[in-house]
Amino acid sequence: MQDFLNFLITPLLLKPEELVITMHNYSASIKVSPEDAGRVIGKHGIVISSLRNLCRTYCISHNLNPVNLSLEN
Repeated sequence: MQDFLNFLITPLLLKPEELVITMHNYSASIKVSPEDAGRVIGKHGIVISSLRNLCRTYCISHNLNPVNLSLEN
């Protein structure tokens, strides 16, 4: 799952080297640079919502428990 998130999020970032993905039991936290936070969230939260939907679909297709995706500041 962490590789999948890295694959999805890295092209969105201006500073991909600052991307940190932390996996917990049923959650994943994404930490990016302050300049990239707006790019990950998107207008009205469209991008982060789409990332959450893709994570949900990935979990279903790989028979994994659902993962809650959050963005840390």
